[in-house]
Amino acid sequence: MLSFALVVSLVSRCFAQEPIAQGEVLTLQKCLQVALARHPDVLAAGRRVESEIARTGQVAAADRIKMDASASYARRSPASAVERTYDDYTANVALSQKISDSGRNAAQLRAQSEMTDASRSNFMDVAEQVAYGVREAYFGVLAAKRNVEVASEVVKQFEEHLLQAQGFYEAGVAPRFDVTKAQVDLSNAKLELIRAESALELAWRTLDNAMGVPRAPNYDIEEALTFEPYEISMDDAASRAYSHRPDLKAMEAQRRAAEESVTFAAKGDAAVLSLFAAYSFQGENFPLEEGWNTGLSVSIPVVDGRLVQNQVKEAQANLQAAMADEESLRQKVLLEVQDAYLSLVESRERIAVAELGVRQAMENLELATGRYAAGVGSPIEVTDATVSYRDAQNNHVQALYDYNVAHAALLKAMGEGASLL
Repeated sequence: MLSFALVVSLVSRCFAQEPIAQGEVLTLQKCLQVALARHPDVLAAGRRVESEIARTGQVAAADRIKMDASASYARRSPASAVERTYDDYTANVALSQKISDSGRNAAQLRAQSEMTDASRSNFMDVAEQVAYGVREAYFGVLAAKRNVEVASEVVKQFEEHLLQAQGFYEAGVAPRFDVTKAQVDLSNAKLELIRAESALELAWRTLDNAMGVPRAPNYDIEEALTFEPYEISMDDAASRAYSHRPDLKAMEAQRRAAEESVTFAAKGDAAVLSLFAAYSFQGENFPLEEGWNTGLSVSIPVVDGRLVQNQVKEAQANLQAAMADEESLRQKVLLEVQDAYLSLVESRERIAVAELGVRQAMENLELATGRYAAGVGSPIEVTDATVSYRDAQNNHVQALYDYNVAHAALLKAMGEGASLL
């Protein structure tokens, strides 16, 4: 399971060396590790955790013993000419310790500790979002590469068809129309190839950005655009989401912090009892005269203009809002799980249909090219069959991409997308 400490370790290792080497072939796992170590969103979330930890320490400091020390020296010249000029030395050491505030600071410390836990969960949520972005971009590159391969294959097929049409025309067995039709088809196929190559280049840049390495050297990625069955029921997915979602855990921690804030506000008029002690040195010459004092102090708010009363109302309203936000998020989590689950099921069914479509389109293309070669077919049949074959292959690629992205979305929806490291 991903943790804050694990990402700190990843950051240390990744910054100790270049995250991506020139010509390296990256696995999806490596891309995720690079992103969690380099992405600025993850780094910022980690700093916010450190900030909340430091704030917790500040709150805890209020219950600890305090010691102050001071020293001064002055050369004094009295206004009266009768009195002589003299040196004045002073040194003080003072200790103070709060004994009781009726649990007010303890409530504040519990609230701040919950906010620290919330920041850790928010950090995990950022990691989930980054991991999903990497997976989506990774499969986007693989799909774009497949589309370039399909477009290149179609260009090659139309080039062969053009040569065949020219040969038939020169032999006097085909009209000029067959040649011009083949030339138009080839030009259109080359335009599709240009668009596919441009889309691939953009997909690479998107993956760079998803990993937080916008100026990455040239690298390649491992083929993973395949169908790997993933079986889970919608109810189980929802249950796992309620147990693992880091944003939901953060919201629960914020609600608990709001509960403690109500307790903290209610103790705003509580008495504060403190113990103090001091030791001092003072005089004109050494050794200096010594003195000390010790005692107890009590501070009790008497009239505050209903300050505490309104602070309690504010804290209670914030608690009610936090409870409503938590319920709203639980509903959104369920909808996200349902959406990802249904997309997974749909794309899984489309893969089987698309595979059949590729086989049928291939057979149809073979028949069309065979008929034309035998002189009984038309160039329009070849064009239609070639375009249908291209579309069938692209549909298959799209179905595989959608399935893998839907799987990534379901992992994110369940709060498990970054837990595979």
